[in-house]
Amino acid sequence: MEVKTGLILFLVFMILQRGEGQLSETFYQTTCPKLESIVRKVVTQKINQTFVTVPATLRLFFHDCFVEGCDASILIASPNGDAEKDAPDNLSLAGDGFDTVIKAKQAVEKRCPGLVSCADILAIATRDIIDLAGGPSFKVELGRRDGLISQASRVAGNLPEPNFNLTQLDTIFAKNSLTQIDMIALSGCHTVGFSHCNRFASRLYSFSPSSPVDPDLDPTYAQELKQACPQDVDARIAINMDPITPQTFDNMYFQNLVAKKGLFTSDEVLFTNPASQPTVIDFAKNPGDFNAAFITAMRKLGRVGVKTGQAGQIRSGEGRLSQSFYNTTCPILESIVRKVVEEKVNQTFVTVPATLRLFFHDCFVEGCDASIMIASPNGDAEKDAPDNLSLAGDGFDTVIKAKQAVEAKCPGVVSCADILVIAARDVVRLAGGPSFKIQLGRRDGLVSQASRVAGNLPEPNFDLTQLNTLFAKNNLTQTDMIALSGAHTLGFSHCSRFANRLYSFSPSSPVDPDLDPTYVQQLKEDCPQDVDPRIAIDMDPVTPQIFDNMYFKNLIAKKGLFTSDDVLFTNPASKPTVMNFAGNQEL
Repeated sequence: MEVKTGLILFLVFMILQRGEGQLSETFYQTTCPKLESIVRKVVTQKINQTFVTVPATLRLFFHDCFVEGCDASILIASPNGDAEKDAPDNLSLAGDGFDTVIKAKQAVEKRCPGLVSCADILAIATRDIIDLAGGPSFKVELGRRDGLISQASRVAGNLPEPNFNLTQLDTIFAKNSLTQIDMIALSGCHTVGFSHCNRFASRLYSFSPSSPVDPDLDPTYAQELKQACPQDVDARIAINMDPITPQTFDNMYFQNLVAKKGLFTSDEVLFTNPASQPTVIDFAKNPGDFNAAFITAMRKLGRVGVKTGQAGQIRSGEGRLSQSFYNTTCPILESIVRKVVEEKVNQTFVTVPATLRLFFHDCFVEGCDASIMIASPNGDAEKDAPDNLSLAGDGFDTVIKAKQAVEAKCPGVVSCADILVIAARDVVRLAGGPSFKIQLGRRDGLVSQASRVAGNLPEPNFDLTQLNTLFAKNNLTQTDMIALSGAHTLGFSHCSRFANRLYSFSPSSPVDPDLDPTYVQQLKEDCPQDVDPRIAIDMDPVTPQIFDNMYFKNLIAKKGLFTSDDVLFTNPASKPTVMNFAGNQEL
């Protein structure tokens, strides 16, 4: 990023100024009076999709303010991979924090174009996620402008490390005009945080020559951590920092410290050091004292290094995906992926529906972040959920091989999430479907838990209302849902997923009357009762290896395999769209 020397000096000067008097709780009162309600609506929707939104947004705000000040420079993307967000200390920032601000910014731009900074939106969103998680609410001072400088090289040394002692913590917070009490109160955010095993493994296995386990850890807690984080565990595995109430913003963090259950050394030192211990004990016993101190600290944090007046800018949008995202850093990305996909499809056609289904299942749980690809030694990752156990291995293999090929040419540049979306587009086209441009720039997710899958994927017995509700959670309309269901023209299913339509539909009719009788007989031949549940059949009995509109023609002919397929035609609300798609493939 090239900036004139004079501008750099001016920006540095502005960063050094606190600008506290220029922020105001009523800054947008006349220019964007509904700002806070717009942001809160987006934040609420994001939390309903995934609780990761809470710690992700909190951490994003903290990391932003401690580097360059609270100016949303953490949100700036660089095609060269050298922006603030690309620094090693920031690579573990969960994508849901970024997504929250991006979606809120887009919603605000529709009502108040060019008026509200990303920095202010991040500050409001952070306040809201605390409140929605059960923490205190407070007024947010506004009027920040967005920063112009975002460099990975400026991050190192400006964020606290998990092994910091009290002096190091006090020093780094004091650099931002925050006291020891502010630091302890802000550390309370760890009550809703999560951490990767490698951030604290030294406390379990290599603390000192005389004691592999940190003696300041409760022995029972140490054993629980070892079970969750065995040696040489996948570095992406994450666990809750508060083992008691991980999804509630409360003072349990401080009670945990007293009980020797602080995850980081930098957590536990707050209790073991006599200088900070009284504050920890007070916050552990008196949630009101913690909340009051936390509000004070958050308001002070929100003033750190702010740009106001003529400094910085108001960005029109932030972090949006782009078709040209890798134009300079990996210009041959799509051709690399396509070559791998073609080789896989030539080996087995199962690659096509497997990759498509993998992409769909990934996006509907935690978002399109490749969290479906993460493996857990404990068998509790997203891919291990019952609804995902039937995902064919060829989908995973396609992404893994494509990632390896991309890494050989563009190491450390392209996310698995972007590779998965490119591969999904390519399998559609190779099967005879439409081709289209892909927007890129996704970051890979860090959280992958089997427990988060249930209720987020459509079931084969869903009715139209259930389908619409589930897709609407992901901002998809009924027409979107019907069009995406057309991917079943390439799919296959195990007999157990629809056997009830053949043998136990209702007391009065063992066979679903909405199924074509001839088709029923074909299905019974392929799927007799008590058949091996691993047996699978094509969902499109006519052109199972061609991506076309035959799926919709099958629905009209009463040959929809699932109830959730057939209902698209039998329900009057969706029937016209099905008939339209059946009659015109170009739609």
